Amino acid sequence: MKYQLIWGAILLLTGIGVFYRIPLVINKIKTIEQFSGIGIYFAYFSFYFIGAMLTGGGIMKLYKNINKLRND
Repeated sequence: MKYQLIWGAILLLTGIGVFYRIPLVINKIKTIEQFSGIGIYFAYFSFYFIGAMLTGGGIMKLYKNINKLRND
């Protein structure tokens, strides 16, 4: 059970880190010629989607495991 809490915290922190890094990475991606058009919007969507999935998964895992600890 303790490992699940640690894993949830890691997921949450990784998701927050992805959101923090998006502006820095997107500036580098904009310099790539293949992403100069519509591709940059796909890159934005992909990074924000990954960040949301990691953050949401971490929050869900923490919430469920904390409730299990309280009920036991």
